Amino acid sequence: MATKAISDIESRINQLEKRSWSTCSVKNGNDKIETITPEARRARRHVQSSHCYSSKWVWCPGNYYELKLEERKSILGAHLSAWRPLCKACLFENKNYVPNGTNQSDPTNSQYYLVVVQYVESINTTKLASELRGLRPPGNERFDSKYFSDLRLAPEEVSEKLTGYGHNGVSPFGMLDKSIPVIVCKSISNVKPKFIWMGGGHKDLKLGMAVSEFVCALGAIVLDVSEPRVMD
Repeated sequence: MATKAISDIESRINQLEKRSWSTCSVKNGNDKIETITPEARRARRHVQSSHCYSSKWVWCPGNYYELKLEERKSILGAHLSAWRPLCKACLFENKNYVPNGTNQSDPTNSQYYLVVVQYVESINTTKLASELRGLRPPGNERFDSKYFSDLRLAPEEVSEKLTGYGHNGVSPFGMLDKSIPVIVCKSISNVKPKFIWMGGGHKDLKLGMAVSEFVCALGAIVLDVSEPRVMD
């Protein structure tokens, strides 16, 4: 009896929560919002608490990542411009990391960095190393040239543990480890209109937002760390 009552309550809560997501566009083929996961809920709450009024959410079809970029843009209603607004978030680890000796997070010396990059760009780790080193002024406090020489994509299981999001669902919002600095590729500032799309905490949920609000809400660091990649 108690089990059924709890199940009924959970069902009602889920329905109420789906209503609160009624402003989301649903383009998954059946016009229904899937079950709201804790991860998607966490990402959305962070966006709401950050007062990102330009934010938009879209539930996409399950085959979203099998589609070409032009088809994905069509689903999201993204502006068809020369500068493509579709982005992804990649977690990088500095394998040469040495702790500061304090418990305070330091964006100039972090073991991990979440880098947001356009799909039409790729991360240049040499540029990334140089830009991270340049976060400190010249002098004794600046790291030597080899300190950031071994930057690698974090394994998927590490990324999931630290961000709290699985493959294709990583969002810069609502990460479990709040100390991880967020880096935005400078090329994103060239998007016109200045509005980008990224993961929303679930592989089928996408989040769109004005670039300025994104940078402000996360205290993101804008660095020149990418280069155009050859598209298929």
